[in-house]
Amino acid sequence: MFGRNKNVDLVTNLIVKVRKYKNEQPYFSFHSMPAIADKENARATVEKLNELVKLEPQEKEWQTEYYSVPLTL
Repeated sequence: MFGRNKNVDLVTNLIVKVRKYKNEQPYFSFHSMPAIADKENARATVEKLNELVKLEPQEKEWQTEYYSVPLTL
């Protein structure tokens, strides 16, 4: 991004946390480590985070999921 070649596309993956209460609009936020450059590592991280959510006690009527969203700069 700050190099000499200005025609380069930078690709990263954002880790997004989505929380939803019943049938209301979802709430979006970034994970504490919001960006991972490698697509496979981002996907593996999201899978592990979703597994951890299933193990943690959930608040009543709340659903939480993590997603990996590609971002090109």
